Amino acid sequence: MRDQNKNMSGSAGVPKIFAPYFVVAAARLGIPTETLIERLPFSFSWNPAESEWLNYSEFNALIESILALSPVTSPGLSFSRFPIMLWLEETIIEAQPSLRRPREIFRPAEIVLSQTLAPLLRFQTYQEGDAEVLTLNWQQELFSAPVNHFIAEMLMSRGVDLLRTLNPKFPEVQGLKLRGEQPEDDSIHKRIFQCPIEFSANENAIILGSQILDFPIPSYHKILRSQSRNILKAVLHNTLTSYNLAASLRAWLEKHLLKEEITIKQAATYFRTSGRTLQRRLREQGVTFQQLKDGVTLSLTKHLLLSTNDSVESIAVQLHFAERAVFTRFFKKHEGVTPSEFRRSNSGRNIFEA
Repeated sequence: MRDQNKNMSGSAGVPKIFAPYFVVAAARLGIPTETLIERLPFSFSWNPAESEWLNYSEFNALIESILALSPVTSPGLSFSRFPIMLWLEETIIEAQPSLRRPREIFRPAEIVLSQTLAPLLRFQTYQEGDAEVLTLNWQQELFSAPVNHFIAEMLMSRGVDLLRTLNPKFPEVQGLKLRGEQPEDDSIHKRIFQCPIEFSANENAIILGSQILDFPIPSYHKILRSQSRNILKAVLHNTLTSYNLAASLRAWLEKHLLKEEITIKQAATYFRTSGRTLQRRLREQGVTFQQLKDGVTLSLTKHLLLSTNDSVESIAVQLHFAERAVFTRFFKKHEGVTPSEFRRSNSGRNIFEA
């Protein structure tokens, strides 16, 4: 298992609690969960209670994998309507319940977003003729260009939608600026933004009419807050009941598999459920007990091969294989080479190093 707690200097990063949201959303876009996770260069956890952070290279890898696998022309725009964005909206509104005008959203939005998806985000406005330009910029060097464009599409489409929701009299935006290059098919951009779009611009910006940001917000924005909360609860319930189990089971196997042979009955007992229920809940995740166990066994095997001088026979015994031949067939089935060949070809390298 690769180190998933590594960080760039300081405590900066993207909260790992958001990773499950992106993976579930990717599945809704038609990207198989296991296919996505297999592409990630770090160990993935479904546990939303974790306090660790994904470093920026890991977050880039997650989003870039989604972009590479997505059948959707512009997944950033599709993600803009996923509950994670509604949760951010709700948090922003809750941060200042007395807000009266759209302009008053800027500060709480900056605080919330700077701690989550867009570090060091800055909302700024300036006059351009009769229009007011609202810019959304952040530390571009933290993310790769494709990820920057992905984030921009999410934030800007939700920003436009939120302004329209908060004020039913809000007129159409006059224009939009995006740093990203114009795609071959920009129909989804036109459908969502419903305004002229300048691609390959030097900033991400929404061009608004004069005084739009100072129009009063009607009290009915509380409905948006209620809707966001209900959707968030449903998603969290699914995450906690279906997805957290696989991560917890994987972590438990990693701690105990070298100590003793683990059966599904033992695992079910530990998690206070029946073997049948355990398998059913894992299938909801798209994985089986045996797949999890095989994955952990494979990771432990690689670790022992590269970090110890134990013989292949000894490692087979430690991992509870009846004989070396069975162990060799298992490893070759998953890796395409025998344990001895794997050790020789990776001599001097520890796969668990960053």
